[in-house]
Amino acid sequence: MTAADITLDYVDPRDLKPHEDILRNKINDTIISIRETKSVIPIIVDEDSYLVIDGHHRREAIIMLGYRKIPAYMIRYLSPRVNVEIWYRRFSLTKAVRAFLQSVESDGGVCATIEKIRICSNSVFETYWKLEWIEQMLRKLGISIDRNPAEGLRPPSLDKEIILKIASKGKRLPPKSSRHLYDFIIQKERVRLQ
Repeated sequence: MTAADITLDYVDPRDLKPHEDILRNKINDTIISIRETKSVIPIIVDEDSYLVIDGHHRREAIIMLGYRKIPAYMIRYLSPRVNVEIWYRRFSLTKAVRAFLQSVESDGGVCATIEKIRICSNSVFETYWKLEWIEQMLRKLGISIDRNPAEGLRPPSLDKEIILKIASKGKRLPPKSSRHLYDFIIQKERVRLQ
């Protein structure tokens, strides 16, 4: 895929298929930014399925502001030059945190792991939402959690087929579950809204 293969189009945001949920506080910041500048960084969308690859918060803000079109870079998601990775959850594994994680340790075919602790479910979708609940509980206990590409609690692997299947069913993974990497450059400049 080259720069010539990436097209900038204006698409109806309601026609797009998100695969991740959004964070309400991030939506508010995005709305303020769009109102002030009347522009947005284009989102990234699969030209075949209309899957939102990157830009869930921008899409939601555009809809909430009543715009009929959003600028989108249209790419081929199934290209080998687009990769899906995971975000590890990094936090301090204190004695109390370890005890909490052991208390929610579970069986199933799809697992998240840290050291020998396994948090499992019967599907990738269920396991990611179980992890979201665990993160919320840890934050309530004052534990700082950040996403990291290499260390911490390892969530289940994601691939394009899983993401497309979730989106096609109208379901969403928790915010910031997938980490998409591109073997080409996508511009990050703001574009005026029409």
